[in-house]
Amino acid sequence: MQATALAISPAIALVWFLYARSAYRPERKALVAALFLGGASCAGLALVLNHLIERETALWAGAPLLSHRLLYWIAGVGLNEEFAKMIVLLAFLYPRKDFDHPQQGLLGAATVAMGFAAIENLVYLERYGTMTLLMRSLFTVPAHAFFTIPLGVAMGYSKRARGVAAKYGLLTGGLACSALLHGLYDIWLSFPSSLVNSISYLQVGLMALLTWRLMRLTQALQPRWNPRTTEWAR
Repeated sequence: MQATALAISPAIALVWFLYARSAYRPERKALVAALFLGGASCAGLALVLNHLIERETALWAGAPLLSHRLLYWIAGVGLNEEFAKMIVLLAFLYPRKDFDHPQQGLLGAATVAMGFAAIENLVYLERYGTMTLLMRSLFTVPAHAFFTIPLGVAMGYSKRARGVAAKYGLLTGGLACSALLHGLYDIWLSFPSSLVNSISYLQVGLMALLTWRLMRLTQALQPRWNPRTTEWAR
């Protein structure tokens, strides 16, 4: 029980932190819980898609050709996992009438990603133990949020877009950006060189700065929510 709490708590803590830092009206707790649980559930879909790529194509982690290995991490892992998260966002968040600004997409994407990361943490805890879990909690768990946040922001802008081409273009672009960030992170970790592996830490730092910037930019799009008066601040 304590090990399970240790695996899940970093993801929950990051969700709480992001919502606490938001200047907007908090989402309903039921929606936040649904997004988190949906993110946890979609880990199974991502696993199935990953296995299909490995079985049906020449792309896998140990492929003889470097190009195939690199494509595997971007298309076989990054794209599959971010697509699975996108399905949850499209099911629970995008159709809502009150989903009308990009920061909702940012927070929703981070919540789904944390549900996904919590399940991954449980798997890694069982396979590799507590020390690996602690390292993942410091870097890989927040990295999952940073991967998916550009997709969530793009979905917020897509909901605001008027033309069908603009809507789908933003959705596609957001998914591509998230898949690329995810794939690059896995590429750095796939090399046997510790020097190359360390680039992943730099990427996490840069993605954290990008997330902070996106939060600042999206906050400027709506009036601020005052939690004391429970009214929009003008």
